[in-house]
Amino acid sequence: MKRKQTRFIEHCLFTISLTILILVIASCSSVSTSTSTSTLTSTPPATLSSISVTPAATVNLAIGATRQFTATGTYSDDSVVDITSQVTWASSNAAVATVSSAGLTIGVAVGNTEITAALSGVTSPPVDLPIINSPTLSSISITPESSANLTVGSTKQLEAIGTYSDGSTMDITSQVTWVSYDNTVITVSQTGLVTAVAAGNTYITAALSIITSRSVGITVITAALINSTTP
Repeated sequence: MKRKQTRFIEHCLFTISLTILILVIASCSSVSTSTSTSTLTSTPPATLSSISVTPAATVNLAIGATRQFTATGTYSDDSVVDITSQVTWASSNAAVATVSSAGLTIGVAVGNTEITAALSGVTSPPVDLPIINSPTLSSISITPESSANLTVGSTKQLEAIGTYSDGSTMDITSQVTWVSYDNTVITVSQTGLVTAVAAGNTYITAALSIITSRSVGITVITAALINSTTP
């Protein structure tokens, strides 16, 4: 009797062990299948396809001047991302212009260089960058060049126009040093405003750096003199 009970218990234990083994194998198979399916259906990460640098057009840069470049990356999923701070910037001629890790270029000397941006084995098309001398002031003219008579106590605004070595002109009224040759007749502020003080004649000039304008003559008369000459 005891032998039969022992065989029955052994049979039960074998059945339980076999059941557990089948469940474990089934569970592992399910995980493996799930992992395999997940691996097959996942989307690979987008890769960098190209880099463009802006501004791409060639524009002269003066010595000492700066220009900020930006880099835009196009990826395999057609997304477009600003990667200015990620790329490696390079100037083909650092003696002419240097470029920082942030894409800021500085003109160093007259000449030509090319700016490029690179990341993950992809390099942008080069951007030509000519470096030129800064235009220098060639002459100064005062307008109006001739002034009508001013009466004592009246004012007149003058302007200074600078002409540069590249042919450009600029209003430099607030930059020049204004001079009246006789402050007892006329005073002139550093904004070019003339004030008639007393009857007489004097000249006005404007200067900047080593350039001085031609003098402009101004006559101041009294109101009484104007009245006496009025028909």
